[in-house]
Amino acid sequence: MRGEQTNDVLYALRDGRRRAVLQLLRNRTEPISDEEVAVHLAAADAEKRLLDVTEDELAEWRVSLRQTHLPVLEEAGLIDWDAETNAVAVSTHPALQNPTLERIVETDGVDWDEVLGALVHRRRRIALSVLADYDTALSRVALARAVVEREPGTETVETADADPVEDCCAALHHVHLPKLAAAGLVSYDARSGAVSYCGHPLIEDTEWFDLHLPETPRAVLSVAEPSQDIWRLDGRANVIEHCRALCEYADDELFLLYTDEDLIEAACLRCLQDAVDRGVDVYVGTQTQAIRDRVREQVPGVTLWEPQRDWMNISPEREKVGRLLFADREAIMLGTLSKHNDHGIQNETAITGAGEDNALVMLVRELLGSRLDHLDEQSADFLEEIPF
Repeated sequence: MRGEQTNDVLYALRDGRRRAVLQLLRNRTEPISDEEVAVHLAAADAEKRLLDVTEDELAEWRVSLRQTHLPVLEEAGLIDWDAETNAVAVSTHPALQNPTLERIVETDGVDWDEVLGALVHRRRRIALSVLADYDTALSRVALARAVVEREPGTETVETADADPVEDCCAALHHVHLPKLAAAGLVSYDARSGAVSYCGHPLIEDTEWFDLHLPETPRAVLSVAEPSQDIWRLDGRANVIEHCRALCEYADDELFLLYTDEDLIEAACLRCLQDAVDRGVDVYVGTQTQAIRDRVREQVPGVTLWEPQRDWMNISPEREKVGRLLFADREAIMLGTLSKHNDHGIQNETAITGAGEDNALVMLVRELLGSRLDHLDEQSADFLEEIPF
């Protein structure tokens, strides 16, 4: 549990906008409105005075905060947010008392996004803590053996089915060490397999990779009932941002459907690759050959399938479904595309929901049912049963 909570904290802090929210709230003695937070972030982003922030800029930032960033910070327990009164305040989470994390939140001009993005995965933090104990480089195999020994619940005994050290060694080589090297935290020679610890000039205490959090550091709000809201997003930029957030939210499974090649942006493909790297099972369904070819080429770890029913072929006189994302069967976004305007541009809107008891989530979960458990079977008979 503690490792998962550390994952949540680092994931929340990996985005500079969320660090800016915390930096602002830490300088307040009382809760402030999410509108005030949006004004400050919009002004900082546009490098203008608070009074010069336009209504459109404010609206865009407020949607981004309410739909993406505040929920992530609240889920990590770093803020107290009442969505009904719009009041936001920094929490008393013990991670916020950690000196290293304090420096991260308060220090500007450092590419913390890449560093924290590399540290979100627990195996990478364990690998760093192992390497920090050595003055010289370790071989990839030696590192894998030490990581497996330190990972909780992992047996080092080789079986007929798998060798955990060998599996870990492969994952380090293909996924984790390249991420850590790109963030400048390790030096890795893929050819020789030598790995050495580089660290970070602003991260002195190597023990911070395990934050030693208590069992349940969660923000406590005055209203404890789960939200049943179904939200609406307007505009391609807001839809893309929420798409990215759902991809990052997924821990176990990510189910996606696409109808239009233009919706598969480069940023979307990067998010899918990040999800695959985290060990998330990613499934992409489309009847468009160009989409399948692009995903297969750039994200080979994704399972591709073709819906057998043209459920998204709606009359051109009306809006059509553009994309569907379903994360861990508890958070969803359904996007629609308008007709092309005089300039050949389609507007995109979406509805979203989150939570096991959310009406939209329950509807899609009921439609898909247990069929999601066997998408990788890819048989024609099975795919005929998908209700889309």
